[in-house]
Amino acid sequence: MDTGDLNTNEHIHPAEGHDMPPAPDIDMETSPDATVSGTVEIPPDTQTIENADMAERQTAAQDTDTIHAPPHPPTKKKRKKSGFFKKAGIFLLVLILIILIPLAGLIGYSLINRTNPARHIADGYYAAVTIRSASDTLQKGLYLSAVDSLLSSPETAALQGNLRALRSNTTLQSDWFKRLLNVPINIAVYEGDNAALVADIGVRSAAVQLLPLITAVKPELLDSVPNLSKTEFNINGDTQKGFLFELTKDQTLYVCLYKNLIVAATSKDLLYSCLAENSEASGKRLTALLRAPNRGAVSVYAEPSYFLSGIAAKRDIVGNMVRELAFPEPAALDVNFDENTVSFHSIINWISEQSEVSTILQRRSTLPAILSRLPEGTAYLTLLNLGDPQFLYENTKAFFPPELTKTFNSTNKNSKFFFNKDLNQLVFEWVGSEIGVFGHRDSQTPVFFLSLKDEAKCRHLLEDLFNTIFIDRSTAAVVDDNRIPRIVFPSWLLGLLRAFHIDLPEPFYMIQDGYLYLSNSAEALGMCKKETDTGKLLVKTDEWKKIAKAVSAETSFLVYYSLDRSIPFFLEQNTLLKTAFKNYGKGVLSLRFAAGRQVHLDFYTQKTDARKLEEIPSFPRSLSQRPETDIICAKTADNIPYVFWTNSSNVQSMNLLNGSESTLSLDGKAGIAAEIKHSKLQSLWAVSARGSIYRTNENLEPFAGYPVLTAEKLLPNPVAFNGSIAVPLSSDSALLLAGTTDNWSTSDTMNAKLRAAPVIFKDGIAALPRSFESSLYLFNKEGKIVEGYPIELEGIFAAAPVFFEETKGNYAAAFVSEDGRFSIRSLSKDYAETASCDLNTVCKADLAYSASLRAFFVVSQDGHLFKFNTEGAITDSLPLKTGTADDYRITLLDVTGDGKDEIFISGGGNALYGYTSGFAPLDGFPLAGTGTPYLLDIDGDSIPELITHGIDSKVHAYRGAALR
Repeated sequence: MDTGDLNTNEHIHPAEGHDMPPAPDIDMETSPDATVSGTVEIPPDTQTIENADMAERQTAAQDTDTIHAPPHPPTKKKRKKSGFFKKAGIFLLVLILIILIPLAGLIGYSLINRTNPARHIADGYYAAVTIRSASDTLQKGLYLSAVDSLLSSPETAALQGNLRALRSNTTLQSDWFKRLLNVPINIAVYEGDNAALVADIGVRSAAVQLLPLITAVKPELLDSVPNLSKTEFNINGDTQKGFLFELTKDQTLYVCLYKNLIVAATSKDLLYSCLAENSEASGKRLTALLRAPNRGAVSVYAEPSYFLSGIAAKRDIVGNMVRELAFPEPAALDVNFDENTVSFHSIINWISEQSEVSTILQRRSTLPAILSRLPEGTAYLTLLNLGDPQFLYENTKAFFPPELTKTFNSTNKNSKFFFNKDLNQLVFEWVGSEIGVFGHRDSQTPVFFLSLKDEAKCRHLLEDLFNTIFIDRSTAAVVDDNRIPRIVFPSWLLGLLRAFHIDLPEPFYMIQDGYLYLSNSAEALGMCKKETDTGKLLVKTDEWKKIAKAVSAETSFLVYYSLDRSIPFFLEQNTLLKTAFKNYGKGVLSLRFAAGRQVHLDFYTQKTDARKLEEIPSFPRSLSQRPETDIICAKTADNIPYVFWTNSSNVQSMNLLNGSESTLSLDGKAGIAAEIKHSKLQSLWAVSARGSIYRTNENLEPFAGYPVLTAEKLLPNPVAFNGSIAVPLSSDSALLLAGTTDNWSTSDTMNAKLRAAPVIFKDGIAALPRSFESSLYLFNKEGKIVEGYPIELEGIFAAAPVFFEETKGNYAAAFVSEDGRFSIRSLSKDYAETASCDLNTVCKADLAYSASLRAFFVVSQDGHLFKFNTEGAITDSLPLKTGTADDYRITLLDVTGDGKDEIFISGGGNALYGYTSGFAPLDGFPLAGTGTPYLLDIDGDSIPELITHGIDSKVHAYRGAALR
């Protein structure tokens, strides 16, 4: 039966008197005969019957006004669709409830089953640290250069690996992890290098309950964290889930999940102590501290007495005063940092029953006037603004150690005897409340300053002193048309004091704008005066403006520093801080005394790019005795680096790999020379002023047949050549030559004694004694004067000559006289002078020649570096930042590996400056050091380090991008 038949039969009227249901709505049904438009094709005969039927229905509806046709019932298919959506909605609702009800239960349970994190910091800590947001601090601290510096030693190699793994972990950078870790963390530090961590994760603890299920489904989640493993802890019979995190080979972090907390500790006992609540009083105090407002990204709470215990143990003025202080509550230290800056701020509350201590600390800090008078070139500053000397004396004399009291009384008595003035007249009446020292970036010599509360009395006092037989004034120095006076002492007084090994400084001085300035350099004072007179001041620089935003200008003690010029005491004495902040080149530290018995501590430092060289691990190494002459640095045949030096009659050596030292004691003042072949040490020669000669290995063990006793009086300035040495005689104007143990002799005599080491030229020994009748001598290895020598020279020479190959096979010698005349003489053309140039300045330092640059370098005593070509013309010059000095030394080394020498200048202080051949400063310089630097591979990476020694008896080994 087809669809057309079904439709026809459905529309046949029933027998009269029988009811039939209404005809179905054709629009609600479809059939196979439906057209594309959705209508149904109906046969013609069926259409006629339906039309008649519809007309009859319409007539019936019109005749019956009160009777309405019932609505069409829904079709069977529509009822099916409504039931499906309803059932699907119910199913989804049930499914959501199945998920949400347990989750809501977990969240509700986590809100109920919680504890105060302050109650789980075990007692006995000396410092507590609060981190506001673990994620924010982690993101900042993970890439902080200070962290790299702290973990740069071999002992922290495991931590370095953990850090690199964390940085490469993409999970830590995801948004969900950052939100998950946005929780506060509290850390307590205990003695014995122990620490505990308590983190309140809040409602996140609900997720922790699901951690076993999550790790079972996704075990790689924990595998992505290096050195982390699962474990369990037995706490009062209950098993708690936890983890072990390996910090280093010998240090493990124990981590436990407890209620709403994550508790971690460096020992299991400390972990159990944290899980057990601390005392109620301790909990209340910690709660108040940890909830304190206006905190930094990291806040530290510490007992000041713990950190001041080392100072309090000393029996000096400061130690005696610190012992009179008490601290009613922990000090709060707020820390903020990013990659470029680090700042600390702390408020320390104090009490004291000692009236003198209270008087000093309750003197409110003021704005030091010197800050608005410092030149813009100020590189560092240390300032005390505690009160004038009279105020300080009256309030500190009760704390003087007995020896200081005795010294003070003796000084007061002697000042009355020599100057007819007591200390009140000499100091107290005119010195103000500010005293300090600063350094200019263009001068190595510091400038000291005193504020004047009575400038007229200061000037009157100086005039009175200059009229005595003990002190005089020199006005010879002129800098930038400004005459800089100098305090000098008569020669008889200096000679007398030197007999007792006392050297009195003779400073230049300047009184200006309410301050007395003193310095050993007139140039330093002249530069400062020139800048201040023209309004070029430190407070106007962008550098200072950045600092002023972080640190109050009102201060009682202030340190402003630049690491390329000085290392402040608080970094020098703390290895951890020094290492952490070595890349933060500029900073300021300030102590401010405020009302309410409070001391404010502020510290701000900013990163600089100037220090691109850093010391390798284990350096600097401290020498047991201070070098009195230049050091010698060389490697042995076994590639072990050694340094050699002398101190009085002792010869010293140090193995730079392990720091072990050896000593060889001679019978007089010692001098050394190294015999080096193919960059390896063959032997070390040592001579004494009494004529003893040693030849040793690197450990200063004498070779067979040594020492040799010559009984000749020597000037211990030897030079080694071809298995022999040459040493000037002090008793005669000749040289002592020594080779094998049974073969030593003296040379032909010269017209004057040689005071410096001779110079090796090819197979001969050259000497240029300092004399009014200067002559250049050349000896053969037997000590005979070579034919054609001596060569008479004009002038007096303190600098040794330099020999060089002028053209292939033709040699020449270059000289610089003390009055600054540079000249070149040919050694193959009747010794004729081929070039000369007058510098019109004093030159006493040895000149240097670079074969790679075909250039000479000369430094004058007043601090100018000159470059000459082989025709004797000046091609470049540079005023040195070190200014005037009498110990300049030039060293030429190719540290960049480009085949061209770089120029290194030392002298005038503990700083080594480096320049390119065009006199542009090398990156990372100046470095700590004096004398001759060396290039030597210390750490075995085939890249040489730059070795220097400082006036502080330390050997430094630098590496960095600026070196090759």
